[in-house]
Amino acid sequence: MDTTTREEEPREEMWEVRISAGITPDDVETILNMAGSSGLFSTDAMMSAEDMAWDCAYGNGEEMQTFLLARIDQEGADRIIGFVCYGPIRHWPGDHELYGITVDPEFRRLGIGSALVAEMIRRVAEEKGKRIFLETGAGRAFENARLFYEANDFAQQQRFCKQFIPMEGGLVYRFNIDAEEADKQYQ
Repeated sequence: MDTTTREEEPREEMWEVRISAGITPDDVETILNMAGSSGLFSTDAMMSAEDMAWDCAYGNGEEMQTFLLARIDQEGADRIIGFVCYGPIRHWPGDHELYGITVDPEFRRLGIGSALVAEMIRRVAEEKGKRIFLETGAGRAFENARLFYEANDFAQQQRFCKQFIPMEGGLVYRFNIDAEEADKQYQ
């Protein structure tokens, strides 16, 4: 009879992640802290994020941008662990922009960001959207962001549309909802 005991490794906690649209005034500080702690939002981007967050938190549901939040129930309390903010591009029917996305560092590399992007894409497609654009930095600090976008089927643009030209040091990425139709316009 074998009397040796085997110590089991501690089990990682399992979380049920819910993705929902909309934010409340109570969510704004959490969202802005998460964005700020990522280190990837410039001062201008943080000011825009703050404006968009407060607009959505106190809006009537007709705001141009949408926040999708990833949430978990942690010890009976609702906790935001990630968000994506996106919206239609004015005067560009069918085109949308991903304004910002981040996931709490404790929950990165678990597929939460990809789940947020997938839900955003599903919602844009449901609205008959054709493309989603985003701008990110070209520097080393943004390398993981670029790899994330590429892993989620965003393609870096070499040719720019007059309404979406990157700022100095920026790169533009595009996701095609209907790849065949979108490629005709941007080749």
